[in-house]
Formats: sequence, C-alpha cells, structure tokens
Amino acid sequence: MRNLLLLISLFSFSFCSQEDWREQMEAENKKVILRVEKDHQLIRANAFKGSDWVKSSKTKELAVQNFLHEVIQNKSQNDYYVSWDEKMNIIFPNILGKGTLLDTTPLLDYKKVLETRETFAITEIKNRIQGKQYRITSIDWEKPRMYGDIVGHKPKTIKIQIEKQVIILDQIKMVFGTKAGFKVGVIGP
Repeated sequence: MRNLLLLISLFSFSFCSQEDWREQMEAENKKVILRVEKDHQLIRANAFKGSDWVKSSKTKELAVQNFLHEVIQNKSQNDYYVSWDEKMNIIFPNILGKGTLLDTTPLLDYKKVLETRETFAITEIKNRIQGKQYRITSIDWEKPRMYGDIVGHKPKTIKIQIEKQVIILDQIKMVFGTKAGFKVGVIGP
C-alpha cells in the first residue's frame, strides 16, 4: 500500500512537471514567433530602400571568377560576396516567403547559420585550390530563378583546372543578378 501511494505521488509529480515543461516550451515558441515576425517587418521595410550592390561583376561567370580570386588572393570576400547589409537590403526582401530557413528563423540565429556555412565553404575552397594557379574551365548553370526583383543563377558544376587536374567546386550555391550586375550570394559546404 505504501509503495502504491509513493508510485501515485511520483506519477502526479511527473505529470505536473510535464505540464510545466510544455507551458515553458509554448511560451518560448511564442517568443520566437514574435521575434521572427518583427524580423520579417524589418526585412519588408528594407525592400522599399531600392538598394543595389556596392560592387558587382558584369556577368555571372565573372562574378564567380572575381569571388574565387578575392578569396584565394586576399583571403577575404569583402567585395565580390554579398555583405550582411546587401543581404538585408537586397536578397532577404526578395527571398522572404520562398521556403528558406529565413522564413522561420530569427535573424540573429539565421546570421549565425550563414556565417558557419560561409566559413566552411571558404575553408573548403582554399583547401581545394591550395594557393596554386587555377583556371575556370567551365560553369554549367541551372535555369535562372526569379526571386522578386533579383534573378538567382545556380551553378550545376564549376570546373577549375589546377596544373593538369580538373576539380569541381560545389561551394558556390547561388549568384544573384540585379540591374547593377552579378554577385556571389550564397556559399556553403
């Protein structure tokens, strides 16, 4: 009998703790949803600024070439890869609601995800090229995709030649085109 009372007490305590846990999770979810809604309002407000790239390339192929050159030579991607401001003012307003992680993730968390993916991609590109002379031999593109006022150009394959070896780079995921020109806009592992 004593064991039965102990078991009932533990069960009811466990049930109460579980309810508290669910309420806490629901409260956290509401906070995240509110944060995402505020971030989306900010992104939509940026859509009316009419911004364009600070610096860009004349063609999508040149955008890839300039980006690779900048990463390998300058060890950065300041001019030929989109900055956070360009993402906020040009890319995000055009891709919001198109089924990306941006639709459900607070901006701060989204920025961390992007920065991690970008760091891995840059490291992989540098490891593949290893500071050697290279030449882009071909870039095959998928059909362009319209994202509001910008056009997304997704490379199927980017082949580069280092000495006598041909290597396929797949870290460049998207090149975006605007009225001003083209810029590498998404990279990842």
